[in-house]
Amino acid sequence: MRGALRDWLLASLSPLARLSEAHSMEEALQHAGRAPLDLVLMNLELPGLNGIEATRELRRRHPGCPVVIMSVNDSEALRVAAIEAGALAFVSKRELPHGLLPILNRLKI
Repeated sequence: MRGALRDWLLASLSPLARLSEAHSMEEALQHAGRAPLDLVLMNLELPGLNGIEATRELRRRHPGCPVVIMSVNDSEALRVAAIEAGALAFVSKRELPHGLLPILNRLKI
């Protein structure tokens, strides 16, 4: 899924957009420390650190960086936890193409 999402994002975003991928929550936090971020698309199903906790940590380290959480589990409790952790939005993986693009357009990414 990551490859398909990357290809879709590259086709949908500004030509100046740069993407970085991580295979775990810990790797995502390391990537975040290397360069300024315009957006983090956080997949809660990554191995390692809990995605909600990783979002809190990311927002603590980079308060100006918007985080959008995506998950196959789209329970109301998880949506609330994501927003409380500092996520700008929560998008179900089933809704990604039509749910994520308006967010990216609003952020002008």
